[in-house]
Amino acid sequence: MSDLRSDGFGMAPRAVLGLIIIAVGLLLTAGNVGWLDPDEVWRVLRYWPLGLVVLGAVKIVVGRDRSSRLTGSLLAALGLWVLAQQMYDVRIHLSDWWPILLIGFGILVISRAWRGGGFGSTRPDQGMSEFAFWSGVERRVTSSAFKGATLTAIMGGIELDLRPAATATGEAVIDVFALMGGVEITVPPDWVVSNHILAIMGGSEDKSAGAPDARHRLILRGVVVMGGVEIKT
Repeated sequence: MSDLRSDGFGMAPRAVLGLIIIAVGLLLTAGNVGWLDPDEVWRVLRYWPLGLVVLGAVKIVVGRDRSSRLTGSLLAALGLWVLAQQMYDVRIHLSDWWPILLIGFGILVISRAWRGGGFGSTRPDQGMSEFAFWSGVERRVTSSAFKGATLTAIMGGIELDLRPAATATGEAVIDVFALMGGVEITVPPDWVVSNHILAIMGGSEDKSAGAPDARHRLILRGVVVMGGVEIKT
């Protein structure tokens, strides 16, 4: 379990996602070649939101930080919401439930105040955390030993400028979660980016110019739902 946690969104959730895709492919193939009744195949595929629930549950279990577990919770909630509407004709209007976001935000404020922390970490060499909710955050990192960050944007935006920064080990990891929000990351020209972000009704675009043999590597992982991430030099 410790190895799984150290990889954040890494191996376990991606393996689950791969298995779900393979299962869908096998079902469609079986229906096309006549091994299964095509109508039965499509009836089974109506349960596709369960895949989001499973993916979210795995993310919660193996997540190494609050951002990972929040991502998993939202994925699972999205799957249950879609499943309830498709299978049981339960109509859940987001316009009635949006104040829950305020409740969650208030709990987050209280928890951070209780620990004596803020929304922005002042020690980027030890890993920083930024949170934007209905707001915008701009940060410029000058640390020569940058290790990584956790960026959460919910209906807001985060701009992170890493051009003055460097890594101590040659590698840094940034976990991103964006829900109807955006994240913009600017990296130095001698950094190469490995983008492993999962986009759901959103996008992740890498415009950086780093060469594959660059001295520093930035690993991006996480989930974007109805939002966007842009990486540039």
